[in-house]
Amino acid sequence: MRILAPSSLIIVLGLSAPAAAAGPPWCAAYRNGSTNCGFYTYEQCMATVAGNGGFCNRNYIDGPPDKPAVRKEREAEPKAKRKDMEKDKEEVKERVAPKPVPPPAAARPAQPAPVVAQPSSTQQLATSFQAARALILSGKYEAGIAAMKSLGYDDHPDVADSIGFANAKLGNLAEARSWYSKALAADPNHLRTWSDSGALFLAQGDVAGARRDLERIKTLCGGTACREYQELDGLITAKSR
Repeated sequence: MRILAPSSLIIVLGLSAPAAAAGPPWCAAYRNGSTNCGFYTYEQCMATVAGNGGFCNRNYIDGPPDKPAVRKEREAEPKAKRKDMEKDKEEVKERVAPKPVPPPAAARPAQPAPVVAQPSSTQQLATSFQAARALILSGKYEAGIAAMKSLGYDDHPDVADSIGFANAKLGNLAEARSWYSKALAADPNHLRTWSDSGALFLAQGDVAGARRDLERIKTLCGGTACREYQELDGLITAKSR
């Protein structure tokens, strides 16, 4: 019997023998870290990897399997072709890169709004007080009391005295006395309150109390020329007749 040489077997079976110097062209890199470079076709390599997990790479032509090497086909690639590829890459980068946005044109400076003089809180309070006081002096005592209290300054001597005066006109004498006391606690020298307090004493029949308030006004005024003294003195004189 004639025994065929291995090379003859390859020819008979229709296989193409790889170059002796290069070795099998495909290597399997398994998931566990091991490699197998004994595959002549990519399909053979992938069939083994599919059962064990991993991937297939071309076998290294120069150097040991555990070191990356430059493939011969890469070395044989025409330089002109590689230059064209690099040029294409640069063109893609230019197309993808964001275009610089031009700065906005200088905006016209906004014109400041005209300044409208606003009344101060002190002016508003004074105006509201005068309106409430006008209600009381016109005989609208209840409306005047409500307007005075809405100011939120019940402890101010002018406000407290006005509320006391309106209550005295309504016949609420005890309420009026309470508001006069509050006004004098805020300002013991408040002439209007001393005059109204003396008038309230007269309404209660207490002439002596009215005279004491008259003397207090005289001391504060430094004489008898002030209006508060003359008004209360006239009421006392009329009551004494």
